[in-house]
Amino acid sequence: MSFSSETKAELCRIPVSRMCCAVAEAYGILLYAHTFSHTEICIVTSCEPLARRIPPLMARAFGVTVKLPEAGTGGRYAIKITDEAQLGRIFSALGYDLKYHLSYHLNRNVIEEDCCRASFLRGIFLAAGTVASPDKKTHLELTTPHHTLCREVMSLMLDMELSPKLATRKSASLLYWKDTAGAEDFLTLIGAPHAALCMMEAKVEKQLRNQINRQVNCEAANVIKASNAAAEQIAVIRRALDQCGWEIFPDALHETIRLRLDDPTASLSELAARLDPPISKPGLSHRMRRIVSIARAAAEEEQT
Repeated sequence: MSFSSETKAELCRIPVSRMCCAVAEAYGILLYAHTFSHTEICIVTSCEPLARRIPPLMARAFGVTVKLPEAGTGGRYAIKITDEAQLGRIFSALGYDLKYHLSYHLNRNVIEEDCCRASFLRGIFLAAGTVASPDKKTHLELTTPHHTLCREVMSLMLDMELSPKLATRKSASLLYWKDTAGAEDFLTLIGAPHAALCMMEAKVEKQLRNQINRQVNCEAANVIKASNAAAEQIAVIRRALDQCGWEIFPDALHETIRLRLDDPTASLSELAARLDPPISKPGLSHRMRRIVSIARAAAEEEQT
C-alpha cells in the first residue's frame, strides 16, 4: 500500500458525525470527482476505504442512498448517482440549481465554520490528493482540471494560513507543497496526524543522517590531511638524515624525531602524549614545524 493510500485510509477512519462537516467533506469529494454535473455524479477511486466511506457519507450529508459497486479493472470503484431526485437533494444542499449546467466555483456558504473547512479539504484530498512516501522528497498535491476552482480553493487555504504553491500540468491545475512543514500542517488539519508524524520523523532521521555523514566526512578529511602532513614530514626528515645525519638537529629534538619515524600513522596528540615529559598537541606541532624547517634548510644547503 502506498503512503497516499495509507493516509487516505487514516482519513477514512474519522467518524461521519456532524451533518455540516459531512456536507463539507462530500462537497470536496464532488468538486474534485470524475464527474459532477446536473445529470450525473461519478466518483472513481481505487482506494477501497474511500469507496466504502462514500455511501454513509452521502446518506448523512444529503439523505441519498448510494450503493457500493463491485471493484472493476485495477480495483477501481465507479460510484454513480443519476437519479434526478437524489441529484436534486445534493444540488439543493450545496446551493446549486439543478436546471442549469454546473459552474465549477466554490460556494463558501457551505463551509463557513472552521471544522467544515477542514472537512472540505479532507474531501478534496480523498478525491484527488497524493503524497509522496516520507523516505522520498516531500511532495503533496491536489489536482483538478478546473483552473478557476483551483484558484478559489487556494484562496480559501491562504485564508486558513496554509501556503500551497499553484502550478499547471498539461490540462490540469494543482496545488502542492514541497516543504515538509507545509505538508505536515495540511495533513494535521484534515485529520491525518499519524501521516504527518511519519513525515516529521523521516525529516528528523534524514537530518540526523546528514549530520552524521557530514561529521564522518569531516573526520575522514582530517585524517587524510594529517596522514599527508605526517608523510611529508617523514620524507623531509629522512632525506635530511641521509644527507646530513643527526648532527643537524638539536639533541632536544631527537626524541621527537624518533617517535615520528617509528610510528608514521600516529596523530600529533598520540605522539605528544608519548614524550617524556608529555607536551601539548600545539607544542608538538610547533616542534615538528621547527624540525621540518631545519631539515629543509639542511637539504637545500647540501644541494648548493
